[in-house]
Amino acid sequence: MAIELSIASLTGKHISLEVEEVYVETDDGVVGVLERHQPEFYSVGAGVVTYRDVEGNEGKTIVYDGFVQIEPDAVRIAVRDIMKASEIDVEKLKSEIETLRSRMESLTEEEYEKASEIEREIEKRESLISKAS
Repeated sequence: MAIELSIASLTGKHISLEVEEVYVETDDGVVGVLERHQPEFYSVGAGVVTYRDVEGNEGKTIVYDGFVQIEPDAVRIAVRDIMKASEIDVEKLKSEIETLRSRMESLTEEEYEKASEIEREIEKRESLISKAS
């Protein structure tokens, strides 16, 4: 028996295949999934998905900003983007981080609640940069 692995992104990139096992780096840590795994749900800032397909081939992809749904016979991942390490634009991410930091510095006291949201966005981008190497 195999697990259905589906990864869909807002950028239009999709992965769909049958795997024997899959490991997903979530915000709560790495989750390993084999057939008949209990149902669970996780968020992903920037994570690596590693899998072994039914023919024994290993694959790895990076996912950015989304959710993981685990069922006994399926792993469904919905994210903003799917990429390989070589596709990560580190300079663009660094520029976005600087812009976010500037926004955070200019927040008024009344806008303080937005600071934690901006901090999370910075953390996601920094994590993505670390995965580029």
